[in-house]
Amino acid sequence: MPIANQGYRQDLNFLEHTNDTLALSNLGGVGIANDLRIIQNNLRNTSRLPFNSVDLTTDAFAFDTDKVASITQIDAGPDPDISNASLITITLVTPYHTYPGGIITVSGVTGGVGSQLNGTYSSVLIGAGGTSVSYRKANTNISGVVSGSDVSSANVRFSSNTNSVYTNDDVVTVSESVSVGSTTLNAGTKYFICNSDALTKFKLSFTDSTTGISTVNISSTPSQFNFIKDEPVLRFNLEQFIRPDIQDTEVFGAYLSSSINGIFDSTQTLIENSNYFVTKKYKGTESTTVDTEIKFEGTVNIFDPNNFNSNLGAVTGSALSPGIFIGGTRAFSADNNPWSINSSISSLETSADEVTIGELLFGDELIIDGINATASSDGKTAQSFTHKIPVVINGETYYLLMT
Repeated sequence: MPIANQGYRQDLNFLEHTNDTLALSNLGGVGIANDLRIIQNNLRNTSRLPFNSVDLTTDAFAFDTDKVASITQIDAGPDPDISNASLITITLVTPYHTYPGGIITVSGVTGGVGSQLNGTYSSVLIGAGGTSVSYRKANTNISGVVSGSDVSSANVRFSSNTNSVYTNDDVVTVSESVSVGSTTLNAGTKYFICNSDALTKFKLSFTDSTTGISTVNISSTPSQFNFIKDEPVLRFNLEQFIRPDIQDTEVFGAYLSSSINGIFDSTQTLIENSNYFVTKKYKGTESTTVDTEIKFEGTVNIFDPNNFNSNLGAVTGSALSPGIFIGGTRAFSADNNPWSINSSISSLETSADEVTIGELLFGDELIIDGINATASSDGKTAQSFTHKIPVVINGETYYLLMT
């Protein structure tokens, strides 16, 4: 029987025992080897996040979009766990290392057997490395292999089931080296998460926020890969679930007033509510569309700190140009109202309730019913009018009376 704290034995010429479990038991007591294995495995924990999509204009990786994968073949057979059901396994052309339980949609499969497999299902199993996905089709007895032309145009769509993403300054690596344009993300190299919303998107940086963020420039969509993050379980992590000694129960007595799951649920509700109301707030980082009535008193100023509008082409050819749009027309586009040109009748039009014109120029000639350049009339009187527009002709001011 091993003796605690015995260590090396003289009769073995001070050699360590070849049985690691026995050697550790000699040093720390029987059972310590199993304890160390648990601690060691906790320190080796990792999490993965499969690449979903990327916005090439913002360099942000997004995880709230669907993923479409092509199909190599489909294997159908009896479900070993449920009677009167078939277990369908789809082999993917490109592995997608997601999690089971998500919603998948199979489409484009043809053939006598294959046409029965199309539809929307819940995945029950993800193959090793994400090479396959399995789902259950109830009340059927389908068997066979579907491949070749029957799956040549078929695909499986994975609905996003990512509930959270990595947060700022988390350190991640990639499962394999992938090209994102002029830059290559190398496996084994550490990158820092930045500009994360903790729910659906983040960017990568070569440096952390303390040193200064250096965002990875992404100019092309990479091939499929996984983000990998070390998730060791340390003493600090365990301490967060231990109720601390509370001196002031009147102020701090509500600590973990409900269960851990209850706290997580309420926190999730607050996050979802805040994300909804953020979409209704005006912000300087993205466009805001609302259906509420807006009333202004005084002056409205539009700022362009990045001088985006200094280029005429940017204003006329890009939806990213800063501005206020009324009825689909840029406000203040002519003077200080949303005017647009109606080429069919050669006129300026606006949907604003009240309009003003700072200066109106008639380029060639002014034609008014009953008056033209060669004939004039002095005896006409205005019957009724609601507006008058001053017009300067040869230095003299005249008024156009309009209704």
